[in-house]
Amino acid sequence: MTSTTTTQAASDHGMVGGPAGPHVRLAAILSGAAVIVAIVVAFATTDKIGLWGLFPILVYAVLVLIEFNVVLSTAISLVIALIISKTGLLAAGTLLAESLGSFIAVVGLIIMLGAGLGRIAADTGAARTLVMMLLRKIGVSSPTRAQIGIMLASTVLVGALGTLAGANAILAPLAIPVAAAVGRSRPSVAVMLHTAGAAGLVTGPFTPPVVTIMGAAHISYGTYVLGVGLPMAIVVWGIGYFMAKVIHKRTASDLYEPELSAGHDIDRPATTLERRAALAFVGTLLVMTVLGIVLKAGYSYAIIVMIVTAVVTAFAGGLSPAKALSAFFSGASSLMWLFFLFWMFNPLLVVMEKSGAYAIIVENSKPFLESVGPWGFLMLVLLIGWIGVSGAAVAQVVLIDKLFAPLAAQLGIPPVAWAASLLGGSQIDWFGPLPNADMIGQMGLARSSNLRMQLFNGWTVMAGTLILFSILFIVLV
Repeated sequence: MTSTTTTQAASDHGMVGGPAGPHVRLAAILSGAAVIVAIVVAFATTDKIGLWGLFPILVYAVLVLIEFNVVLSTAISLVIALIISKTGLLAAGTLLAESLGSFIAVVGLIIMLGAGLGRIAADTGAARTLVMMLLRKIGVSSPTRAQIGIMLASTVLVGALGTLAGANAILAPLAIPVAAAVGRSRPSVAVMLHTAGAAGLVTGPFTPPVVTIMGAAHISYGTYVLGVGLPMAIVVWGIGYFMAKVIHKRTASDLYEPELSAGHDIDRPATTLERRAALAFVGTLLVMTVLGIVLKAGYSYAIIVMIVTAVVTAFAGGLSPAKALSAFFSGASSLMWLFFLFWMFNPLLVVMEKSGAYAIIVENSKPFLESVGPWGFLMLVLLIGWIGVSGAAVAQVVLIDKLFAPLAAQLGIPPVAWAASLLGGSQIDWFGPLPNADMIGQMGLARSSNLRMQLFNGWTVMAGTLILFSILFIVLV
């Protein structure tokens, strides 16, 4: 879920944790009790801890579920894992050192690099210029044209920058005057941003969910996007387009102030440097993406793409090396918390695997999962990921993959079908069934306070995507 602007940094702060409140006190009580349990189990067991190896993950899930600070939730769970597995200080240091090279930590690095690139795209004017090129090309003379333009701009920008909140934070100040001029309601614009941005996140070649799923399923971007990402994006985008129109009719009185239509100079022509930066940004991403497809590059290729695109865009946009580095570090630092989260999350998985808990789960669930067949197995994994596993989407994918990938291989499930199950299980919860940070964040950017309509849209998207994946599993297996 993920970073390129000050606005997003503020948005992400809400995900990391807020002021002390009832959930903090409850988390402190639960954490203290969990530490005591871990100490007792550590002293009471002499061999492998077995299913107790799942205890740290369970603590993590409960803390995240009550909306406690997700980084602190991970740190507390890691401490419990080290206690319950009787891991000494030297061994703990080795675990953390080895975690720096783990798959999930590399994904965290890629996300940070993407945030740095996004900041450079914003500071050079490349992002704004790209948005305005799209809006002018499509035209904003009618409500329909304006809606298509706003949604396409969101999809392209989110897919390029790899962040829903950050990209739409850049888009919103440009989109709102357009929406105000053609009389689109605030709740309908919130739906446009949420659904179109989500479509960009599942199709962008270097977005966090795409990079993570490609790495977990061991497939190339071409295989992923044609078999999984594009079908979901089309369904989400199409439902969002339709629902934005329906919701506009239901909220036609909740309009932007008329003066907002002139509140931003959307017709201001881009400067030469801004145009050059935009062309360099888009051109480099396209060339690197095509090259990655030809080379059948894996998820780690994104590291090279982010660095090369940042350098080329900064140079084309006229940023000095010092200013470029400052912008890049500023953007990347806004998501440093996410890197630390992933770095600490990997040892939890290691402890679970060494405890033998994973082997016990696989052995006990194997007869049932084999009996439901490949389609039933994929749907069950999707539902477990969607409803049963909380936390950052990347962590969800890694945990579900660690638990069920061997069984998927034994059932003969193709990698692309496994990727579809991971995508559905980790991303459908963007839209519900309960309100979440992504949903409310897009409402805030659109200046909407109508949560009921946002949920109405979310539930419709959930229904559509569940139908999509149930069909995809039949086709892909």
